[in-house]
Amino acid sequence: MFHFFSKTFRFKHLLPAIVLLLFTIATRLQTFGNPLLNIDEEFYLFGGGLLLHGHLPYVDFWDRKPALLFVLYALFHLFGTYRVFAYQAGAALAVWGTSLLIYTMARTLTSRGGALVAGMLYCTGLTLCGGEGGQTPVFYTLLVAAALALVLFKIVMAPKVTIRLRYTGMLAMGLFGLSMQIKYTTVFEGLFLGCYMLWHAAQRGRTPRTLCVDATLWVAMAVLPTAAVFLFYAMIGDAHIWFFANVNSIFLRAGLMPAQTTHLKIRLLRLMAPFLVSWVLAAWLTNSKSAGPQRHFLTLWALAACGGVLVFGGWYYHYALPLFAPLAIVCSALWNKKFGQVWLCLLLVIQTAIAQERLYKHRVENGDRHTYQAYIAAMADPGGCLFVYEGPPILYDTQHWCGLTNHPFPGHFNEQAEIHSTGMNPSVELERVLTRKPTYIVTQDPAWAGENLTLRARLFQTLTQDYHEVYRHQGSETAVVVYQRITPKP
Repeated sequence: MFHFFSKTFRFKHLLPAIVLLLFTIATRLQTFGNPLLNIDEEFYLFGGGLLLHGHLPYVDFWDRKPALLFVLYALFHLFGTYRVFAYQAGAALAVWGTSLLIYTMARTLTSRGGALVAGMLYCTGLTLCGGEGGQTPVFYTLLVAAALALVLFKIVMAPKVTIRLRYTGMLAMGLFGLSMQIKYTTVFEGLFLGCYMLWHAAQRGRTPRTLCVDATLWVAMAVLPTAAVFLFYAMIGDAHIWFFANVNSIFLRAGLMPAQTTHLKIRLLRLMAPFLVSWVLAAWLTNSKSAGPQRHFLTLWALAACGGVLVFGGWYYHYALPLFAPLAIVCSALWNKKFGQVWLCLLLVIQTAIAQERLYKHRVENGDRHTYQAYIAAMADPGGCLFVYEGPPILYDTQHWCGLTNHPFPGHFNEQAEIHSTGMNPSVELERVLTRKPTYIVTQDPAWAGENLTLRARLFQTLTQDYHEVYRHQGSETAVVVYQRITPKP
């Protein structure tokens, strides 16, 4: 009896978790220990280190990302010399946890095999679109999926409405509140979930007064984390700084050039097309008349997630990362058909192969830990101040950081769209930095499509006169160059 029970538990419950963990590690194995994966997460880790030294986001170093993101990366920064591996391991655990939730929710639509493939499609989808490291959706999707799973099993599939609806909704919206303090774009899925719960409760006979109380409590839970951060900044007299960074600056950011926007839209659609086609096939080939409320709920989630991307715009491929969780789940219903099983398996194999090739190309282009060591070796003066105009912000997370500017993210200097949205005048700030004569300046060749060419010309005027090249990492398309200030002869 015990042998039978343990065997059943192992294969029915433990085995999918093990498979998903091993697959998560396998799809991200190329990236572990590489500090040069992406400039965004490099900056988050650097910002987390600043936070540990008492420097506040928005006040001492400026960015528009929510404060909890930097708190999260501050925890990773506590691992010292192992901080890069720590954040990547944390990201892998978040992906694994999300894939388990996807597996559990997909089991309401299909068999264990289809649910397992859905979890694996999520893992490989992330690596396909720049989510191989610690981009914000890697972490907040875990919270979003947990909230959706909670509502799915406790409300949508519950036989009747009980008092737990209110408290389940509070917990789910609290998870969304935390997710918004990692990135605000989760508000679209949060609005969907709140509206769906109100509709569901109304259908089950809740009175208007009860619905008003529910809505008030749910909104309060969603707003609470952000309100707490705002109150903290208000107490120290910096409420206006917080408000500008978290609200105003988002709307002040200029749009991309039409040609660039069109190119990004086409690339994003091409990357997502297999998942979108699978979703359409699943809806077409499976019996929608016999679909339970769980399928309608999960389909609405996928629509809300897609709508959020369309409303927010941006169109960089990592903006598609929040879509993989709901799309993987709704696509899993395709497993119920023989054709669908073949289709999903082929999709998984092909996408995994493409993603791994893409990771290799990223490593060639951006470099790896050996490239990072070469950067550090090129900046031989331990007391030499560094200014990264365009390049990896992780170089700031060294002894070369001197606080030359409170806008250390390179894009806030070099990006044309950011000229009027960061609270600084990039030209004036660049002059201020150059006046302080940094020992090292890092930039990139050639200029990219959205770069502020006027600012670049001014920088290279100084580089030509007063600096010489000491290191160049040449990728397949671009090069990152380290310049050192020329020491005048006595």
